[in-house]
Amino acid sequence: MSYIPAFMRRRAKNYLLRTLPEYGYELVSVRDRNPWLVGNQQKDDLIICNFCGTIFRRSGNDHPEGLNCIHCDTIARERVAFQCILDEVGKRTGTNSLFFRRAAQLKPFTMLECSPRHNQNRREIYEETLGKYYASDFDMMAHMADIKLDLTSDEDVQPFMQAFDIILCAHVLEHIPDYRKALINLRTMLSPDGFLVLQVPLLENAYVPVTWDEFHQDNTRVFHRFGFDLINDLKQIFNQVTPVVGLLDFHITSPEIKPEKYLALQHMREQVVVFGESKLRCNGFGNPDLCDAFIAYK
Repeated sequence: MSYIPAFMRRRAKNYLLRTLPEYGYELVSVRDRNPWLVGNQQKDDLIICNFCGTIFRRSGNDHPEGLNCIHCDTIARERVAFQCILDEVGKRTGTNSLFFRRAAQLKPFTMLECSPRHNQNRREIYEETLGKYYASDFDMMAHMADIKLDLTSDEDVQPFMQAFDIILCAHVLEHIPDYRKALINLRTMLSPDGFLVLQVPLLENAYVPVTWDEFHQDNTRVFHRFGFDLINDLKQIFNQVTPVVGLLDFHITSPEIKPEKYLALQHMREQVVVFGESKLRCNGFGNPDLCDAFIAYK
């Protein structure tokens, strides 16, 4: 890493405090990155990856499967999940971290990620940051994993009872015929104070069973199309469930999403975590239409 003179660090700090008050001068310490690039953030050109800390230029549309980080390849919806983890661990430890990478408060935690998108840089960050990290997959074919794990199999789950402090299950549940059994087993694998970050494509106003042929890009069949009423299933299994959204009051523009999908949250608005527009843009969480997650405690 090249040396940055003190006067340049001071100028960068002052500039960042003016342009990015939410993040401030801490961005200057991001390794191997030029802090002056952050000036482009004013023009909405740059994204700050909350996983690895890389600052990269926005390109393409704001679809949740896009806005790939140039270093760790995280996409928009994955950064939503990482923010959920950072926020929950921050509340527990009383400390906040801008980035997942080398966040000291994550070191005591053991984490399981179900069917992750593999990237070697991301894997290395997991292993250097967490106490232990495991990846699982149903058949070890579509995803690189450490553990072959059928979430509906009691036999597969039994060795991992109460084994994980954090479980990240993203875009998996819709591919499991008996998704309620999978939720029960996810809870079984959580440690007593553990939490689940769950993401599914929330496209509908309410649950719709898929009775037609529908497949995702990795050639996995879709059995369910969910709405926010999934929270009713979650509350029957978990003790505490919090919905997370990018925005709550906005006009949905995507033709693939039912325009009334957020109505299910109107009666519980005070319980919903809302990231807000500035965080959506700054960390590249994608369109608010699909910037959604659930946090569930055992």
